[in-house]
Amino acid sequence: MKRVIGKRSPMIQSVSAVRTMKEDPRARAFEEMAKLFSAAANSDALKIFYAAEGGITNSTHAIKEMGLTQKRYYTHLKRLIDVGLIEKVEGAYRHTTLGKICYKMAEALSNTLSYRERLNLIDKLTRAKNISLEESEEIMRAILKDMNIVPGERLSDIIGPVKMADTWDKVVTDVIEYINKAEESIHFATQYLDSRVVEAIFMASQRGVELNFLITDKDQVSTGLKILIGSLFTNPRALRSLVQLFMSPKLKVRTVELPYTFIVVDRNLAMVEVVKPYTKKFSLAFFFHNRRLCERLIESFNVLWDRGTEIKTLFDRFLKEKAVTI
Repeated sequence: MKRVIGKRSPMIQSVSAVRTMKEDPRARAFEEMAKLFSAAANSDALKIFYAAEGGITNSTHAIKEMGLTQKRYYTHLKRLIDVGLIEKVEGAYRHTTLGKICYKMAEALSNTLSYRERLNLIDKLTRAKNISLEESEEIMRAILKDMNIVPGERLSDIIGPVKMADTWDKVVTDVIEYINKAEESIHFATQYLDSRVVEAIFMASQRGVELNFLITDKDQVSTGLKILIGSLFTNPRALRSLVQLFMSPKLKVRTVELPYTFIVVDRNLAMVEVVKPYTKKFSLAFFFHNRRLCERLIESFNVLWDRGTEIKTLFDRFLKEKAVTI
């Protein structure tokens, strides 16, 4: 008698199923993921799944090789077929397209687990409060050396070191440290104007760094400039830096309503502010070295930039009104 293993899903889904997917696609995805994890959540199932990568042409031989009973073998094989990870093609059990993708992910996870001790060290490093960001980056590079966990990706770009700053002075200090490292570009979306940061940005402009600024709406900018320039009258050098910065061809500035402050330096280093939910005032900030997240922030910056308005004339008018002398 021919053994029939697994079942095929109907090609056409019911209207109610389609409606459910449209209404709550994430819940549907979670449900499908749960089925996949459940089918593979057993060492016997994983043995069969891995064996199917090269194709299982002889089940009797496979059962003996894996040290399984017929019942255990066919029970788990059926479940793997039912969730769409394995199919029978030309007399052999092989991975489906979904199975091939999941196999690559399983390989990455397997590699990750072999470096578990190193990853635990990284967790301890990210929690350390007495290590500077530069020191943590250097230590992390040493820990991650020769680790090829995710094909085609650098692990340091996925889990780059993260530091938290819970005071504004600490934020300013670390932002200046980032700005001083800038070699190519700075994307800065800010609701604040600080003379110390302005000086650092001016020095970056002198190094030829491309400066792209988004500042909150014009009224707040004007008020902030008045406060800033007023405070700089006792510091001629900083005041000169501010005005020269505004006149620099490397500086591009627009105003737009900002949800929070963030900066990206050389598409590699970034800071993101976390605001208090009700007052929208500063709460804390995170600093990280992660190219992928930086690219995401720059995408957000570009969206805000397209919505913004040029304010160079505002700076010119304001400087004339103040009659600032360099």
